[in-house]
Amino acid sequence: MVRRELKKRIEKWFDRDYRETFMERIDLVMEAEQLYQHEKEGLAYGHTLAHILESISQPLEDSELLAGAVAMRIPTEEEEKTIREVYKRWWDIPVEERHKKIFFYYSENWLRCRPYWFPSFGHLALDWEGLLSNGLGSMEYKARERMKDEALTEDQKGFLEGTVLCYQAVSAYIERYAQTAEKKGRSGMAEDLRQIAYGEARTFAQALQLLWMIILIAQKVCGCGVLNLSRMDQYLYPLYERDLREGRLTYEKARELIDEFFFKNNEIMVQTDHMSIETDSTDYTLEVAFDDPNYLILAGKKADGTGGVNPLSWLMVESAEELKLRNPFVVVRYYHGIPTKFWQLVCNAMRNNATIVIYNDETMLPALKHYGVEEPEVYDYGFYGCNDPNIPGDEGGLRQLWFNLVKPLELALNQGDYPMEPRGNSSPRDCQFGPEDRMTGLMTGAYYGIKSKAPEEIRSMDELLEVYEEQLMYLLGEFRKGFEMDFEAEQKETKSRMRIEDCFLRGTVDNAQTWTMGGTKYHKIVAQGCGIATVINALYAIEKLVFTDKEFTLRELSNILRDDFSGNDMLALRLRKKLDKFGNDIDAVDKYAKIVTDLYVRGIERYNGEGYLYQMWPTYSTDRDFTTMGRYVGATPDGRRAGEPISENQSPSEGSDINGITAMLNSVSKIPFDRITGGPLNLRLHPSAVQGDEGLNALCALFQTYMENGGMQLQINVVDAETLRSAQCDPEKYKTLCVRVTGYSAFFVEMGRKAQDELIARTEQMV
Repeated sequence: MVRRELKKRIEKWFDRDYRETFMERIDLVMEAEQLYQHEKEGLAYGHTLAHILESISQPLEDSELLAGAVAMRIPTEEEEKTIREVYKRWWDIPVEERHKKIFFYYSENWLRCRPYWFPSFGHLALDWEGLLSNGLGSMEYKARERMKDEALTEDQKGFLEGTVLCYQAVSAYIERYAQTAEKKGRSGMAEDLRQIAYGEARTFAQALQLLWMIILIAQKVCGCGVLNLSRMDQYLYPLYERDLREGRLTYEKARELIDEFFFKNNEIMVQTDHMSIETDSTDYTLEVAFDDPNYLILAGKKADGTGGVNPLSWLMVESAEELKLRNPFVVVRYYHGIPTKFWQLVCNAMRNNATIVIYNDETMLPALKHYGVEEPEVYDYGFYGCNDPNIPGDEGGLRQLWFNLVKPLELALNQGDYPMEPRGNSSPRDCQFGPEDRMTGLMTGAYYGIKSKAPEEIRSMDELLEVYEEQLMYLLGEFRKGFEMDFEAEQKETKSRMRIEDCFLRGTVDNAQTWTMGGTKYHKIVAQGCGIATVINALYAIEKLVFTDKEFTLRELSNILRDDFSGNDMLALRLRKKLDKFGNDIDAVDKYAKIVTDLYVRGIERYNGEGYLYQMWPTYSTDRDFTTMGRYVGATPDGRRAGEPISENQSPSEGSDINGITAMLNSVSKIPFDRITGGPLNLRLHPSAVQGDEGLNALCALFQTYMENGGMQLQINVVDAETLRSAQCDPEKYKTLCVRVTGYSAFFVEMGRKAQDELIARTEQMV
C-alpha cells in the first residue's frame, strides 16, 4: 500500500500549474554567464555548477523519506519576457554559428533552454554502481591524482579541473542538505546525507538517497535528462539483502523508499507531454528537463548465465503497478526460464496500465554483440529516450539518425530523383543531409539519390531490390560523410569542454577527455530505421501488380505514384484496402521483413568499422515523427498518398492488421531482431480481452510466445477507444489516465489532440 502522506503529495502534484518554473536556476545561470564567460570551458562549467548549487533553496517536507527537491514558482510576465530574450540571443543564430557552440541536439525545444557553455543533453546511463561503491570523495581524489600527469595537454588539464570543481560542488550541496535536514529534526536523514556527501553508500536508504541527489542535480540543474538508471534490482540487491539480514530494513520500509524514489522522478517534472510541442504546457516551458522520462531496467540474464529476477525485481514491479505514474519507465528483460510467477506479475501490471514494457534478452544480447559490445558489459544493457539502446557507464549521450526507409524506394522508382521536388538542373549538394538535419538526425525536405536504372530496365523484384539497396547505401553514406565532417569540427571546437556526465562515466577521467572526444569505451549513433511496414507493403504491392499479375509495368506504376494517384482514386483505395498487408501472418508479404532488414543491416555495416569512432546501431523506431517523415515522401505502392504518415515504429500500417493480435505478432516476429538493437511495438488491447484469470493467462502466454518466437519488445495500453474519447471531452475526470506512447509514458489528457487521435487510431486488439 502507498503511504497516505505520499498519496497526498501525488494528488497535489497533479494539480500543479504547468507554468511553475525552477526560477532560481535560470537566474543563477544568467549570473554565471557574466561571471565566468572569459574562463576556459572546463572551469566555466565547474564554476557555473558550483554557483548554482551553493545558492539554490533546499526544500524538505516532513513526510519525505528522501531529501532533494527544487523551489518552483510562476515567473512574472516581465521575467518570462527577459528569459525568452536571453534564449533567443543564445540560439536564434545561423546554423553555422550553432555548429561552433553545440553539436547534435535533439530539437529546438530542447536546445533553447540550455546555455552554450553549460551543455548536456543527457540520454545516457551514469556509472551508478561505481558511484555507490566509491563515493564522491574517492572520485574527486582520482581526478586530482590524474591531474599530476605531466604529459597532460592544457585542454586535458582544463577538463580535469572542471570535473574536480563539479565533485566539490555536488558534495557541498549534499552536505548543506544534511544541515537542512538537521534543522528540520531529521537526524537520521542528516546522518545518511553526511555519509554520502563524500563516502560510499553503506545502506539501501543511503544508496537511494545518493542516486536521487545525482539525478536531481543532473536533470534539474544541468539538463542531463532522460537517464537510464540501469539494473537497480541488481546493483542495489546486496545492500537490500544485508540491511534485511542485519535488521536495518523491512520489506515494507524498502517498498516505501522505492515508492518515494519513483515519485520523485515524477515530482520534478511538469504536467505536460514533451512530444506535443503544439500544446501550451510544452510550448511555454522555460527550463531544462521539464518532462524527461527516466528508464529503469529489471530482471534479464546475468553475466554468469543465471537469471536476474530477485526480491527487488518483485518489489519494483509492485510499486510501479500501484503508483501508475509516468516515471520511471520500467523495462523488464525477458529470458528463457524467467520465473512463471514473476512473469505473471509483470503481465498483470501491464494489464493494469503500469508504465512497464518488455524487452527480449534472447534477441537483444546477440544484436548488441554483433555491433561490438563485449562481455561482461553487454549483460547490463538498458535503454534511454524512446527505446534507444545503452551500455551503462561506458558511453555518452544521444547521437542519432532517423533513417526513412521509404526514401530509397522512392528514389529507386525515380532514378534517384525526388518526385515532390524534382532536382532538374540544380547543382549537386555537398551532402544530402543538410546541417540542420545532421544536428537533429531527421530527414526533412528533398533528398536525392544516385542515377540508377530506369523503371523499364528493372525486370524482376531482385533487380528492384538491387536498385533499392544502391539508393539506401548512397543515403547512409551521405549521412556518414556529413556526420564525420561535423565530428571533425566538434573535436576542434570542444577539446576542453566537459559535461556533468563526464564526472560519472567510466573512462573519461582516466583518459582526461569528454565522452564526445572518445573518453568512453563505446560511441554510437542510433540509426532509427523508419517506416518498415510501409516499405514491406510497398514491395509486396510491386511484386503483385507488376511482376506477378502484370497489371502495370513498373514505369506505369511509377508515373501513377509520381502524380499521387491523380485520376486513379479507385486504384489507391484498392491498394490500401484490398491488397494483403504486413501484420496478418501472410508469408508472401512478411518475407520482405527479413529482406528489408538484411539490406538495412548490410548498409549499416558498410559504414561501420575501425575507421570510425562512432558506430551505427540499427533500430526500428519512428518515435512520433512518422507523421513528419511522411510529409516528405510521395505516394507509395501500398495506396498511401503523398505526404501521409509512414508506418510507426515496428507496427503494421495503421488499420492494416485485420487478422487479430496473434497474426500481427507472428508477422512482426519475422523481422530478424537479432540484428536490431531497439525500438517499440505499440499494442492497444480492449479491456474485455484480458479480464479475469483467464484473460491474464492468455496475455502471459501470448507475450511469452512472441518472445520465444524472436520478438524484441512489447508495450501496451489496455483501454478502449470510448474511454479515450471520453477523456478528450472531460479531461479533469481522466487526469490520471497514463498511457504508453512510443517509448515513454504520458498522461493522456496532457497530450496534444494530434497525439491523442493517433493513440485512438491504433488497432484495438482482442487476445
